[in-house]
Amino acid sequence: MQSPISLVRLSALGAVFAVVPLSVHAQDQDDGWNHFGLNFRAGFNISAKFSEASTGAALPPGPGAGAGLNHQYSDGFVNVDSSHNLGGQTWNWGYQHPSQIVTEGEGTPSDVLFHATGGVGGSDNKTDDPNLGFDLNYVRDLVHATWGQFGVKIAFGYTHIQVTDNDPISGGAETVTDEYPLNGVVPPTAPYTGSFSGPGPVLGSQPISRTTSMAAGGGIITGSHDVDAALYDLRLGPSVNIPLFKRFSVQAGGGLALGLVDSDFTYNESGGAGGNTHTDFMPGAYAEVGFAYKVCHSAKIYTGAQYEYLGDFTQSANGRTARLDLGGTIFYELGFEWNF
Repeated sequence: MQSPISLVRLSALGAVFAVVPLSVHAQDQDDGWNHFGLNFRAGFNISAKFSEASTGAALPPGPGAGAGLNHQYSDGFVNVDSSHNLGGQTWNWGYQHPSQIVTEGEGTPSDVLFHATGGVGGSDNKTDDPNLGFDLNYVRDLVHATWGQFGVKIAFGYTHIQVTDNDPISGGAETVTDEYPLNGVVPPTAPYTGSFSGPGPVLGSQPISRTTSMAAGGGIITGSHDVDAALYDLRLGPSVNIPLFKRFSVQAGGGLALGLVDSDFTYNESGGAGGNTHTDFMPGAYAEVGFAYKVCHSAKIYTGAQYEYLGDFTQSANGRTARLDLGGTIFYELGFEWNF
């Protein structure tokens, strides 16, 4: 008969042989509590809008702009006189054509119309996809349960963005019609030119109304416009991993995003060349979902998609403006994950 000590030894030895396989099996199923990922990424839905400032003369001040201002038109003027437009009227005005006089009732003159045309800058949108980069991320699990794992993810990404536009940018011409009151004054016969010192027949010094219309002919701007930018984004948020099959699992997460854009904007037009560099921080948010395939105990292949919202990034140089739309960037990611 075996002694009690021998029975204890045999029981302990059997427990060891029983626990070891179970432990190995548990380790095979458990991915560990730390996950490090390295992904290739391709960004889509990133566009740039290139805008030009006005290519024509500035329009005169409109209604409500102020009493002590000069107004120049193609068919006349309404300027400040030596009295500094006392009583909201000026004798320093002139007009060219009888058709500018507005009458009412039995042909009584009531107002004078003036016209001016100014250039309106144009713009053009351009998208160059994909924009390539990479992503580094780390997940620390907080909970391991029968349904999967829950943790916190921190990630850093880099994307090179380059958008080039060689298409012509067409401008436009805006024509305004301003109406000035005569306030019962009988206008002199056209053409008429008043003076600064006066005196003379007076006219209201500010327009009482303005109508606008658009016309072609603002000009065509030819050349190239280019944005060459680096997007650095830092992301932080919750992450879940849910096993689907023996080796497949789905991963999802979302949270806060902070982008840093460092951009070079250049233009080369028939009228000249130039550009500048601008850097700005852009807060936002992200959401992602992907699938992982376990190739061994400590490694997985990962593929997924990520949506990131950072808003608009704008920079200007000599009247030219480039605006990057980062309000709906879609990233495709492919890479590896190491678990420990």
